[in-house]
Amino acid sequence: MKLLVVGSPIAHSLSPAMMTAALARADIDGTYRAIEVTAPEWDERLATWFGEGVHGMNVTVPHKERALRSALRASDTAREIGAANTLARSDGGWIAHNTDGPGFVDWIERLGARDAARREALVLGAGGGARAVVWALRRLGCARIRVSARTAERAAALEGVHAESWGSNAPAGGLVVQCTPLGLRPHDPPAASVDQLRGAALAIDLVYPDTPFLAAARDAGVRSAGGMGLLVAQAVRSFEIWTGIAPDPAVLEEAARREAGRRSAGH
Repeated sequence: MKLLVVGSPIAHSLSPAMMTAALARADIDGTYRAIEVTAPEWDERLATWFGEGVHGMNVTVPHKERALRSALRASDTAREIGAANTLARSDGGWIAHNTDGPGFVDWIERLGARDAARREALVLGAGGGARAVVWALRRLGCARIRVSARTAERAAALEGVHAESWGSNAPAGGLVVQCTPLGLRPHDPPAASVDQLRGAALAIDLVYPDTPFLAAARDAGVRSAGGMGLLVAQAVRSFEIWTGIAPDPAVLEEAARREAGRRSAGH
């Protein structure tokens, strides 16, 4: 079984460590590789992978909306979200799925943050990750969803949300969810300041393992959670789509944290 994770940048990804562990635990003979792919390369590379017999792939920034458009057909969830983070092979082409949205719901439940999620949320960014978070917040019964993006038109394009300018303040007692790529590269600035984050019940960053945004949340005295939780939650669902087997989340998280520790130690 050939599996991939594709995006740009991709060197930071912990998915190969997780999925390799999941394949081994399930006794499946397979590989899972990370491949850097830019937007101009997308169509050609996607066709090449299909011809090579790739069974499935995870898709990360900046290709999630592109992945949905490229698929032969899509799950209801992927269509509703308007983005895909998982592609699975079929006889005629790729089938698009989105495990980010359901995975975010799973993650909020594990964090014990359902009450905060129901109150009010500020979502930073309006790309594929943000679309999945907005979908999940609706499923969780969020009373008011605000979206702040550097491009106001993108925020306004999300239905049923309050589009706001970049730099909005956190909702008192609610959630702030950081969905931009800020934090993936060294020296990225925080997506929100300490002052903007004060008063929130929980600040979540989809980027992992640690970011300037999470540091700002800690400085503001706000409970924070990095993207490792979502990484694991969406991976469990992706692996089940490809194999029919639901892996143990603890196995995936242990592999991801071990790899993160290895990199921090400079190995």
